Amino acid sequence: MVQVVYSLLAVSFLIGFVLFGVGTGGIGSISDLFGGGGGSSTSSAYDPQINHAKAQLKRDPQDEQALLNLARYELLAGQTGVSQPDQTQPPTVSDEGMTDFTAASDAWTRYLKVAKKPDPAIASQMAQVNFTFLNDPAAAVRAQQIFADAQPSASTLGNLAIYQYASGNQKGGDASAKEAVAKAPKVSRNQVKSQLASVKKQAEKFFAAQKAAAKASGGSQGAGGSQLQNPFSGLSQSGTPTTP
Repeated sequence: MVQVVYSLLAVSFLIGFVLFGVGTGGIGSISDLFGGGGGSSTSSAYDPQINHAKAQLKRDPQDEQALLNLARYELLAGQTGVSQPDQTQPPTVSDEGMTDFTAASDAWTRYLKVAKKPDPAIASQMAQVNFTFLNDPAAAVRAQQIFADAQPSASTLGNLAIYQYASGNQKGGDASAKEAVAKAPKVSRNQVKSQLASVKKQAEKFFAAQKAAAKASGGSQGAGGSQLQNPFSGLSQSGTPTTP
């Protein structure tokens, strides 16, 4: 099994979806994605749909619907390899599941090149996968932006802010956080603002530590890599307030 690194990115993700669960948009939730592991389905259950989409793409590599279907069914196949028995711990994904998620990301990238109006439901799922499993917060931002544009809410914009902070885009994160607060019910605006500010603070600590580690090691990644998690040892779900 491939253990998801419990770094700033993973922790911020877990906090974000406790606060701003995508289920608000009616498209699914973190449990829908991460609860897929351990069920009766197996990755091979989606082989017919995946193979059909690939056959269509052999005839037309820019077939928009085929690319979307390929991304969708590779995502579903990957979900069968995900498990999270303890909700206080990050999810894990099997090697096969990781392969499926990578294939889904590749198909999604190709799809975005031809789609005039990308599917927001799949965008939401791709944002989660890119952030949590593929360690690509920049790709998560791009996907979540599609979802947030289609369904602007405190939930979608709050998660967008988290992804932006994690990718190092503080300006973008601040703008999305401001919009998220504005979209939140009046009774919870201060709490949402505080929670997003906490994520921003941890992101700032992370990038400061990353910069210091790179400087101390002469710019190499090896020596300082393990030190980068230390600033976030105090960041956890249990220490974060939840929305009413």
